[in-house]
Amino acid sequence: MKKTIFTTFSMQKRLLAMLVLLISIFIALFGRLFYLQVVNAKFLQEKAEEQWTRDLPINAERGMIYDRNGIVLAVSYTTYDIYVRHSNVKDENAVARLLSGKLGLNYDDVLKKVSNTKVSESLIKMQVESNIAKELKNSGLDGIYYSENTKRYYPYGDFLTQVLGYTTIDNIGQSGLELYYDKFLQGIDGYSQVQSDIRGSELYNTLDSYVPSIAGNNLTLTIDYQIQLLCEQAATRIMQEQKPESAEIIVMNPNTGEILAMTSKPSFDLNSPPRDDVAALLANSKNLSIVDVYEPGSTFKVLTTASALEEGVTTMEDRFYDPGYRVIDGQRIKCWKHVGHGSQTLVDGLNNSCNSVFVDLSLRLGLNKMYEYFEKYGFGNLTNVDFAGESGGIVMDKDSVKKVDLARMGFGQAIAVTPLQQIRAISSVLNGGILYQPYFVKKITSSNNGFQKNFEPVAVRRTISENTSEKIRFMLEQVIKKANAIESFIPGFKVSGKTGTTELMTTTGKTGEHIASFVGALPADKPEYVILVVVNKPTSGHYYGSIVATPYAKTVFEGIIKYKNMQPTEDLDKDLISMQKNIEMPDLVGKSLSEACGIIRNLGLQYEIEGEGGKVFAQYPAPTTMCYKNGIVVLTT
Repeated sequence: MKKTIFTTFSMQKRLLAMLVLLISIFIALFGRLFYLQVVNAKFLQEKAEEQWTRDLPINAERGMIYDRNGIVLAVSYTTYDIYVRHSNVKDENAVARLLSGKLGLNYDDVLKKVSNTKVSESLIKMQVESNIAKELKNSGLDGIYYSENTKRYYPYGDFLTQVLGYTTIDNIGQSGLELYYDKFLQGIDGYSQVQSDIRGSELYNTLDSYVPSIAGNNLTLTIDYQIQLLCEQAATRIMQEQKPESAEIIVMNPNTGEILAMTSKPSFDLNSPPRDDVAALLANSKNLSIVDVYEPGSTFKVLTTASALEEGVTTMEDRFYDPGYRVIDGQRIKCWKHVGHGSQTLVDGLNNSCNSVFVDLSLRLGLNKMYEYFEKYGFGNLTNVDFAGESGGIVMDKDSVKKVDLARMGFGQAIAVTPLQQIRAISSVLNGGILYQPYFVKKITSSNNGFQKNFEPVAVRRTISENTSEKIRFMLEQVIKKANAIESFIPGFKVSGKTGTTELMTTTGKTGEHIASFVGALPADKPEYVILVVVNKPTSGHYYGSIVATPYAKTVFEGIIKYKNMQPTEDLDKDLISMQKNIEMPDLVGKSLSEACGIIRNLGLQYEIEGEGGKVFAQYPAPTTMCYKNGIVVLTT
C-alpha cells in the first residue's frame, strides 16, 4: 500500500479552499440577514403584525345629498357588520343559534362559519341595524365582534329614482349621481386594531391603534324638491290615466341650465331596489331623459321657426298655402289636418302646427344651414351634463340625406334627440339665444365645511339673436292663446307652449304607436321655467300631445305659481270668464268628417283627427259634455 504524502503546497491549497468556503457561507448568511432585516423588513413586519394583531374596519360615512334649499335627499346612518372569531367562541351551537335567529340566516350556514378553524374571523352579515346589534351584544356570548358600517337611506323612497341612483351594499355608487360623484361622496375608511395571542385570541385592554374614518363630501343639487314633487305626482298620474310605456318630465331654468326637476316613470323605491330582478332593475334605473332618444315631432317646429327667422328666409307675416300635403321626391307628406289649413301666416302656421309650412321652411334653409343649426342646438353631440351614460342623439349622416329627409326634419321627424337635448335647445331660443350646459350639482362641500366647490352656469354658444328670440316668445304665447288654449291656459298668467305628436315607424311602415309631448314656458315673455313632458306609447285611447301631455304640464305650472307665490299679470276676471264651460258638446258620431269639423268650428272649438277616413265613428269629449271655448275635440275616423 502506497503512503500518501502531504506537501506544504497541498496543505495550503486545502486551507485556502476551506477559507473560501467559510467566507462564502459567511457572505451568504450576511446577505440573507441583510435581505431579511433591510430589504424585506417592511413586508415581514407587516406579516408579523397580522399574526399578533386583529383589526376591524371602520367604514366612512357617505356624503349627504341635498336639494337646492337644503332638504335631505340621501343620507347615511350607522349600522354594524357582524363577525365571528372561532378562537374566542366558547359555545359554537349557541352562537350559531343566536346569529341565525336574530339575523334571519340559515343555521347550518352560520354554524359552518362559526366552527371554521381555517380562518381567523368570518363575516356573518353586513349592515345590521343598531337595535339588532345591541341585542347580540347583550346576549353575553363570546366570539361575536362588531364593526361600524353605514347604510344609505333615501327619505322619500320613490323620488328622483333615476337621478339620485343607488349604491351597492359596500356603499359604492352604482347608478345616477351616486355613481357620477362617487369619488366625492365616498369618505376614507378607518380601523381599530388590538393585539392577540398565538392562537389569535384577543388580549384585552391592549388597543394598539384607532384611526377614525373621514366622512365623504356632501352634494347640493340644482333640483328643487317642491318642483320635483309636482313632476313626480304628474308623471304618476300620466302612468295611471294614459297607461303609457313610460313618461318623462323635465323642468329647467332656461337662463342658467340648472335642472330643477327630472323624473322618469316607471321607477322604484331607492331603499329597496329590485335586485332579484336584474332586467327590471336595469330598465327602471335608466334615466330616459338623458340616455334614450325619440323623434321630437311638432315641438321641433319651434326650432325650425327660430332658425328660419334668424336666417331671414321667412318673416312673421310671410304667407303659406296648405292644401293638406306637400309632395317631395315623389312622396306625399301629409299635414295632420288632411283637408289643409289653406292660406296662413307663419304665426298661424305655428299655431296650427301645419306640417306643410315647416316642410317649406326646412327646404328654404337648405341642407347646410339646417345642419349648421343642428350643431348650434347641440343635436348629435353630448350636452356634457354631469351624469353617466348620456346619449348624443341620432342625426343622419349629412351626405346621405335626401330632400324628403330634409323636409321631414323641419317638423321633427328623421332626427332623434334626448329629452334633455330638446329642452336645452328650446330654452336657448326662449332665453335670448344662449345655449347653456345643463347640470345637476350646485356645490360640493366637506362635512366639516373645510372644502367647497361651486358650480356656475356655463354658456356654450349663441344659437339665435335676442331679436329672433323675442319673436319666438311672442309666437309661442299666441299658440296658447289662439290654439290649444284650454289645455295649458292659466288665468292671469302668461304661458307659452307647443305640443308634439309622433307616430313611431319601423322599416315595414307605421306601428300605430305614438309619442306625445308638450314643451312650455312660464312666464311667456321672460321665461323662468321651461317644462318638457314626453309620454311614450300611451294606450288609453288617445295619443295627441294636447290631451296626453299638455294637461299635466299645466298642473306643474299651476303648482309652481302657488309655490313661488307668483302674482297674476293679466286681466284675471277676463280670463276667468273665458274659462267658463258654456259649450255643450254635440253628437258627431256618424257624420262626415267635413260636416263634423264645420260644426266644431262654429262652436268655437278646436279639433284634431285620428285616422284617415271620411266618417266619424268616435269622439272625445263625449256628447253633452260641457266644454271650454277653444277646447280640443278629437275625432276618430
